Amino acid sequence: MGVFDKDSIGRIITQASQNSLVDNLGRKVNDKGYLIDDSGNIIDINGKQIWSKFELKNGEFPKIFPFTRFNIKKI
Repeated sequence: MGVFDKDSIGRIITQASQNSLVDNLGRKVNDKGYLIDDSGNIIDINGKQIWSKFELKNGEFPKIFPFTRFNIKKI
């Protein structure tokens, strides 16, 4: 994730720079706030590719674990 300011309801505020979005440190990000390279792949802070652009769905990486609901009775 990039470094961002947030609005009053907690949404990140991106900045536009020459046909791309950037974080507060001037690094290129996608609309979800993840750091990206020039090809749109998600990268880490060292520039190493983590997810390929074709694996993303609406700018998000695939979820590894299914989301479950918390049930106090199962504890």
